[in-house]
Amino acid sequence: MNVRCTISLVAILSCFIFTVAKSQEDKHTFVEWLVNDELILQSIRPIHPMPTMLAGFPSRQLDTTIDVVSYDVSLDWYSALLTPRSQRSERKSTGIVKAVVRSRVDNLAQVVFNAVAIAIDSVTTGSARITFTKNTQLLTMSLPTVLQRGEQMEFTIYYASLRDDNAIFLLSKQEANAENVPYAIGYTISEPEGARRWYPCKDQPHDKALFAAHVRVPKGFTVVSNGVATDTLVDGDSATVQSWRHDIPMPTYLFVVNASEFALYSQTYTRDDNSVVPISNYQFDVDVQGDTYNVINATTNVPRMFSALEARLGRYPYATYGHVAVAPFQFGGMEHQTISTINRQWLNGRAESGYAHELAHQWLGDKVSCATWADIWLNEGGATWSEALYRESYSGQQGYMAHMWSKRDSYMKFGVLEPPIYDIPLATLFNEATTYSKAAWVYHMMRQLVGGDVFFPALQSYLATYANGSVQTYQMLDFLKLAIPNPPVSWEAFFDQWLAKAGHPIFDVVMRKMDGPSFTYRVVVSQTQNSANVPDVFVTPLRLRFLGLGYVLDTTMMIDARTSSIDVNTGFEVDDLLVDNDNDVLCEKNRTLVSVHDGDQQHDWCRILGTHPILAGEPLRIHCEDVAGASVMIRTISGESVHSADILNGVSLVDTSGLLPGAYAISVTSGTRLATFIILVQAR
Repeated sequence: MNVRCTISLVAILSCFIFTVAKSQEDKHTFVEWLVNDELILQSIRPIHPMPTMLAGFPSRQLDTTIDVVSYDVSLDWYSALLTPRSQRSERKSTGIVKAVVRSRVDNLAQVVFNAVAIAIDSVTTGSARITFTKNTQLLTMSLPTVLQRGEQMEFTIYYASLRDDNAIFLLSKQEANAENVPYAIGYTISEPEGARRWYPCKDQPHDKALFAAHVRVPKGFTVVSNGVATDTLVDGDSATVQSWRHDIPMPTYLFVVNASEFALYSQTYTRDDNSVVPISNYQFDVDVQGDTYNVINATTNVPRMFSALEARLGRYPYATYGHVAVAPFQFGGMEHQTISTINRQWLNGRAESGYAHELAHQWLGDKVSCATWADIWLNEGGATWSEALYRESYSGQQGYMAHMWSKRDSYMKFGVLEPPIYDIPLATLFNEATTYSKAAWVYHMMRQLVGGDVFFPALQSYLATYANGSVQTYQMLDFLKLAIPNPPVSWEAFFDQWLAKAGHPIFDVVMRKMDGPSFTYRVVVSQTQNSANVPDVFVTPLRLRFLGLGYVLDTTMMIDARTSSIDVNTGFEVDDLLVDNDNDVLCEKNRTLVSVHDGDQQHDWCRILGTHPILAGEPLRIHCEDVAGASVMIRTISGESVHSADILNGVSLVDTSGLLPGAYAISVTSGTRLATFIILVQAR
C-alpha cells in the first residue's frame, strides 16, 4: 500500500554529508585520545549494558481453529449508487456471503467471523438455519453438528452494511460531483482491518482463501474486482449483475470491488518467450487522454516495470494485472491482488514510483503476504525497495542509490525517535519513516551484506517456497539462515538489531598515519548512538576507500564493538578516506570524507557557498578568508584529478563546465592548510 497521494524524488544531495571538520584544538584532543590505551578501553565499554540478543526472533500465535477455503460475495450497490446519502436508509447496501470453512481441530462447535457495522439477517447451511449471536465486533455461528479436523461446511450469511464511508465508499452522482468526480462511484479499501466492515469474514491476513464477487449495479456501470470477469447478467431494464473470480488464494484485505462508469485502456507486457500479461486500466472516460489526467501517459512505462521486477523477483505470479483509478481517495495506491487501486491523482503522470510500488507488491505482499500486522514491513519495505530496483533498471547504480537516499531522508527526519520496524503499533502501521523507508533499507542492506548475485536468487527461492501463503518475520529469518548460511553478520544479529530494535548506528571516524616509513594507516570507528531501545553496538561490515594521488584502495572492516579499529598498509600516501563509500549501511557519520590531515585543518577559513547539488555548468563558489593565494583540486571519487585552479581571498568562481554529473572530492590548499569537501554535480 502506498500511503501518499503525491510521489516525489528527493534530491540526491542527501547521499553525501557536507561537513566542516572540528577545530584544530578539538581534533588535537581527539588524536591524543586515540593513543591513550586506558581511555580507549573505557570508550569500548557500552554506555548502556547491551541487551542480550533475543533467543530466537519473536513470533505471534495464529488463530488456526478454522481455515476459510473460499468466499463467494454478492453485493447490491444499485440503490446506493443512484441515491444521495441524505436519502439512504440505515441499511446502506445488502450482501450475501457464501463461505466454505474447514475445521483444523476436532469437535469444532462454532465458527467466529469478524463483522463490524454490519447487520446480520440470517445464517444458513444447506436448507437449515443456524443460530448465531452478533456483538459490535464478532459474528458467532453455532454449528448444527460438530466438525472434526479436515471436515468442512458451507455457510450462507445474509447481511446489510450500516456504513458506506469506512472501508466501503458509495457515492451517488450528487456526492461525486461535489468532489469534482464526474460519475457515481463505489469502491472498497480494506487494509489492514477494513474487510470486516463490508463483508463478514475471518479478517486475519494469514488465512488466505479463494474469492468470487457478484455485484448488482445500474446499467452503464462497470464492476472491477480481482482476477477475471466471468459473466454479466441483465437484471430488468436498469441493472446488471457482474461477476468476477480469482483462482489463487488471497487474504481478506486484498479482496476488492469497484464500480463506476469506467472506460478501459488496455496494455500488454510481452516477455521474450512471447507469453503475455494483459494489463487492464480502468478510469473515467475523460481521464483516458485528458489534459490533467491521462492514463496513456501515466502508465506508459508499466510494461517496462514488469520486465525490471521479473529480472529481480522472478516471474510475475498471476495471469492478469491492472489498475482502477478512484476518487475521492485518501491514499496513494493499494495493491489488491491482480488489480491495484490507485488515486486518480496518479493519472497526472508524476507517480511512476507509485505504479512500481503497487506492482512490486504482487510479489512482496500478495504472492507472499505478511502473516500478522507485526510483519507489515515484509510487504511495504519490499515494495518501497523495489521502487529503487525499477529505477536501477534504467539509470543504474546512481539512480538506485538516489532513490534509496530519498528514503533515507524520510527515515532520518525522525530517526531514533521512531519505533522498531517489527511489531509497529496498529494505529501507526503505515508509518512512512519506519514501515516504508527504513524497512526498504533493511532489504537494501541484506542485498549489500551478501551481494546481489547471492541475495536475489535466495529472495526468488523464498518467494517460491512460500508462494500463495503468508509468513512471519521469523520464517524469513529461518529461510535465510538455510539459504545463505554464512553471511558476514549472522542473520540473527542482523534481524535483531535492524528489526526488533530501533535506531541506527552513528559513526565517528578518524584516520591517522602510523609512525614509521611504511604506508600504514589506523582507522578508528566509534559508535555514538545513545537512545532507549537502540543497540549500543550495531554489528556490520563497513567499507573503506583510501584515496591518494592517482591511487585507490578498497577494504572492509568489521564493526563489532563500541569502538573498532583497523590498521591498513595501503602502499601509497593517503590523502583521504571515504567511509561506507557504497552506502551499504543505514547510518549517520561525522563525515563521509576523512582526511589524514584532519589534525592540522582549520576549515573555518574555507567554505563552499550556494545551493547544493551544483547544476552542471554552474560555477563552484568557494569562499576563503585570510589567504594571499590558494589552489583547488577537483577529483573523482576514484581519485582521478579532473580540474585544478588558483583561487583568491574572498569568493572565487571555479569552472565546472567540464564535469559530468556525479560526486567529486574537493581539496583546497593554502600554504600548510587543507580543507576537503564532497560535492555533487547534478544534470540539468
